[in-house]
Amino acid sequence: MSALDLQSEWAGLLMDSLAKSGLRDVVVSPGSRSTPFVLAATRQPELRCWDVIDERSAAFFALGQARASGRPSLLLCTSGTAGAHYLPALAEAALSFTPVLVLTADRPLELQGCGAPQTVDQVKLYGDHVRGFFDVGLPEALPAALRALRRTAAQAIHLSRWPTPGPVHLNARARKPLESRPAAEEQEREAAELIRTLEGAGPPKAHLPELLPSREALDRLAQRLADAQRPLLIAGPGPLAQADARPAVEQLLRRTGAVLLRDAASQLRARGLQGIDAFDVLVEAPPCRAGPAPDLVIQLGAPPTSGALSAYLAGQAGLERWVATAHGWIDPDSFAGELVVGAPAAVAVGLVERLADRPRAPSPWQRRWQGAEELAQRAIDEFLVGDLSEGAAVRVVGGALEPGATLFAGNSLAIREVDLFCRHLDGPVLCQRGANGIDGLISGAAGAASTGGRVTLLLGDVSFLHDVGGLWAARLAGAALTVVVLQNHGGRIFEDLPLGRSGAADAMGHFTTPHDLGLAPAASLYGLDYHRARTAGHLRAALAAAPERERARLVEVELPRVGLEPVRRRIIDRIAGELGVER
Repeated sequence: MSALDLQSEWAGLLMDSLAKSGLRDVVVSPGSRSTPFVLAATRQPELRCWDVIDERSAAFFALGQARASGRPSLLLCTSGTAGAHYLPALAEAALSFTPVLVLTADRPLELQGCGAPQTVDQVKLYGDHVRGFFDVGLPEALPAALRALRRTAAQAIHLSRWPTPGPVHLNARARKPLESRPAAEEQEREAAELIRTLEGAGPPKAHLPELLPSREALDRLAQRLADAQRPLLIAGPGPLAQADARPAVEQLLRRTGAVLLRDAASQLRARGLQGIDAFDVLVEAPPCRAGPAPDLVIQLGAPPTSGALSAYLAGQAGLERWVATAHGWIDPDSFAGELVVGAPAAVAVGLVERLADRPRAPSPWQRRWQGAEELAQRAIDEFLVGDLSEGAAVRVVGGALEPGATLFAGNSLAIREVDLFCRHLDGPVLCQRGANGIDGLISGAAGAASTGGRVTLLLGDVSFLHDVGGLWAARLAGAALTVVVLQNHGGRIFEDLPLGRSGAADAMGHFTTPHDLGLAPAASLYGLDYHRARTAGHLRAALAAAPERERARLVEVELPRVGLEPVRRRIIDRIAGELGVER
């Protein structure tokens, strides 16, 4: 093996240490200053390199990979403003507790602050949006520096996962020449030999602890559950691992008579687990408004997306509320009285262990909610009959998912419509509910699809246009990815907000951004299969069609230009009418 210069050996040791610490995917955007690190990554057999031109799209691609795989991917870019494009995705990663690594190549110190091209201050570029920052500096041949580089790689991987998962930033400087050359000095040759030794030994390995909830907290909460007459469990968007809570939650419902309100992205909306899916309309309908209030609420993880549920709970004076979460202080309404730190699955298991297993029929509290759920589902089903509506389109997409396939729900209206119209979702459901932005949805879904398995992305037309450059990343996912766009020619959610009811019709265009753009040219530009659907039959056929040449698919669903709120009102009125209640 020929000896290489110190800089290439340094980069090789860094990539070798990251790979041996568990890294598998490197998302690369083109540039010159990152040359040593890109070449080093391509030489590591354990690493897969994905080329995404736009750094903003690349960051969401890596984020999608991490959501699906549970392990960090590495973002790698050149110096200058390139790394700044990562910020939106890193903010989402931080708020959703998703592990991601960033390696920004940087210019040496002598080029800082003197007008050198493509040079900005990259030290702590992301501020508090990352869990940690490591300035790797310039290569050094000192044995202590080489050992520290190996340790830093392992430390960065560890910090992205523990104690609070999220993004970690490495900044590495490089001098020209950036390409490999034979070692010229004895010191470099000695460093190369030491690097071979260090690579053979591998980096230090960090063993993550098992996070167990407090026994005292579980004892207190179990007693409160045993005493409660009308307990309510609510589950919002959660990571794929939250599906592990299903067996314990099922036993909790049976042992306590509790009711489960479950968000579509909670990973708990499985067919075999009894829960309430139409709660977004039920909390405004007569069965709940006129019925008894809960006397205990336990929030498993993040709160649900539903604003109506938040308003309903806020209206219950003196309601005792607990939050069970593995990370962060997840209480945006500031109503929680006690916080249990632990994964929802671990908390549920701990509660089951403390509660007597006695056969019992559904409680009156459960029967009341289940009856209301059936009433709401009938009202929803009646609304979906007839011409293709957004609700009907969402129901078709949910029903067309293959077993084990992942649904990636966009923000704005899409996640809310999935919540209301998709009753059973046995497979994984991903979403970006950390920062809740529409950024990078196509790129994120493509990243998830790149890890294996099929992914269907459901999003609105404005979200699509916001990340149309993410179709480059969709090419990498190939036939594993289907992008379904609800085309209602604008951001209809703004019409559902107080602004839409304020009479400011002359200003609404600044928010809804109406357009007459068709999406077929975008599919053609990036080489995706394209289908256009105007009826439910067309949509089913498009989703069932085999992709050509293993390409990703884009399905554009033409829909009426109407938001979700009028639909919700009609469903709530239908429930009230069936009960003979005037609203």
